[in-house]
Amino acid sequence: MEKLPRSFICLLSFFVLVLMLTTCKKEEIQVVYSEIITVGTSNTTSTSTDVEGNIVELTSATHSEFGFAWDTQSNPTIYINKVLADGYADTGSFTIHLSGLTPSTTYHVRAFVKDNKKYIYGADKSFNTTAAILPEVSTATVYGITSTYAYSGGYVDSEGDKPVIARGVCFDTLSSPTILKNKTMDGWGTGTFESVLTNLKPSTTYYVRAYAASEFGVSYGSEKTFTTDDPVFTFHEDFDDNTNDWYTGTFDYGSAEITDGKYVMAYQQEGYLWRSWIDVTDFASVANDEDFEINASLENLPYAFAVAYDQLDAAIVWDSGDGNFKYFQIRKELGSNPALSTPSYYYSAGSYDGSYTTWESPTYFEGVAVNNISIKKANGYYYFFIDDIQVYKHSYSNITYDGIGFFADNVKLKVDYLYFDQMGDKKSNLVELIAGQGGKHDVIRDKRNK
Repeated sequence: MEKLPRSFICLLSFFVLVLMLTTCKKEEIQVVYSEIITVGTSNTTSTSTDVEGNIVELTSATHSEFGFAWDTQSNPTIYINKVLADGYADTGSFTIHLSGLTPSTTYHVRAFVKDNKKYIYGADKSFNTTAAILPEVSTATVYGITSTYAYSGGYVDSEGDKPVIARGVCFDTLSSPTILKNKTMDGWGTGTFESVLTNLKPSTTYYVRAYAASEFGVSYGSEKTFTTDDPVFTFHEDFDDNTNDWYTGTFDYGSAEITDGKYVMAYQQEGYLWRSWIDVTDFASVANDEDFEINASLENLPYAFAVAYDQLDAAIVWDSGDGNFKYFQIRKELGSNPALSTPSYYYSAGSYDGSYTTWESPTYFEGVAVNNISIKKANGYYYFFIDDIQVYKHSYSNITYDGIGFFADNVKLKVDYLYFDQMGDKKSNLVELIAGQGGKHDVIRDKRNK
């Protein structure tokens, strides 16, 4: 057989290949995924909404997650914020409550399902949260007005979208006060609250509003206005000079002078020196039902030669100008050797209304070289303090006030300051401190906690 030419064989092979390529059918490979739809939102509030989705079709792959992705930007993904639905993925609709949103904000949401390792999303849907609901609060009437404080308060009717974390009143000398200036802090939550407005200026008109604050903002009650009382009288003498005309010079058995910012009386004689006192302006006009406070700092020193067991008496006195007076007395007893022994200290209180009446007999206390003593009249009682500790209490008896002063007995008395004040503004804050048995300061009780 004759051998075919090589060129013919190559040409034949080419035609066979072309025939094979043109007669074979091409096979197409299609990848099918699940289908999900973002239906939309409903029941939207300032902080939440209900989101609905629908799984149209699921493949035979594993569907381990389905739910919603959400964000303030469009086309959110599960890598920003996501919320998962409960149970297993199945065709049909599903709804999830989305919470923790910010009021008055535009959000975007997409339903999703995880198809094997790929997340399939529905279309982007947007919605707007409503404005925040703030607490509702009303302002109480202002009462108990004095020259430096007043009472008010309010009532929180409802909390709104978030719990009330602070409430009280704000006040100012300008209308529409806010919490950015003067305010009280009177608890949290709903209900009634009371407020004390302090550090007010006398004879001044103020505006006050109750407030209630939550995470979303502050709401205010209606505005109330009031005017503080005229200032109460206050007298304060530091003895830097003698402008108030305290007695200075010599007298029988002693002398008095202003020196080093102190009023110094030197007196050596049994009995009381009752001549160094002062008429305080308007003191006589203080009504019997008004409260007052008198303070002084007293130092008892031996005058001239100290005698064994010397008894050194010094007192603050408030006088009616007719020879009658009340007194609060400090006694310092020296030992047999004053240079070596430790002094003993006693206090007593009483009155002179033609004859002496001792309210409290000399009672031991742990005194020091200089003692601050105070007499406060409040709530129908006299209260007696030594170094801010109440040591005695006595029922109040009327007296026509006229002056304040000191007496001394066998002592050099140094008075560091004298202070008088009508204390109507301090009455409600008076702390009753009761001395223990034997006059020692071992039992202290605050009546406000009872």
